Amino acid sequence: MPPEKKTALVAAVEILAKRLVSTAELRKKLAAKKLFSPAEIDDAVLAVKRMGALHDDFLAEDVARSYRSRGYGPARIRMALRKRGIPNEIIEQTLNGKDEDEPASGGESDSGQSVDGENAFAVLHRKAAQFRREPDPRKRKAKAVRCLVGRGFSYEDAIEAADRWLREEGAAEE
Repeated sequence: MPPEKKTALVAAVEILAKRLVSTAELRKKLAAKKLFSPAEIDDAVLAVKRMGALHDDFLAEDVARSYRSRGYGPARIRMALRKRGIPNEIIEQTLNGKDEDEPASGGESDSGQSVDGENAFAVLHRKAAQFRREPDPRKRKAKAVRCLVGRGFSYEDAIEAADRWLREEGAAEE
């Protein structure tokens, strides 16, 4: 007796059992198998959504939280979410702080600095030893700003965080 052909729904559930993926990633993975028609893929994605196993908004929040905790800024997070196929409206909703547990990106913290600015400042604190090797304060600031911009922070947040960090470093050295 020949083995039964796997359905697109079974394949979708198997994919989601291994790792949380976006709707676009699930469609791409199912299409890559070259076993299912576009209609079967659409039906499987719809069925998985109805089951509650596919949520682009939860995935976006999880990815954003993970990237923020590793010291990345909004531009880098946006790029990672786009790469995962998250729709633009969900990306903007996530980055503009619709998550109740986390302050809004770009909002104000207790110190009056933007949350992204606070995150940038935290990155500089973690990498302080790397920047202290540079004796010239202007070059030290330039390196800090380049580091932050490369991690996806805005130029304004990078300058603000570098200035604050250098002020605190100068006060600590006195």
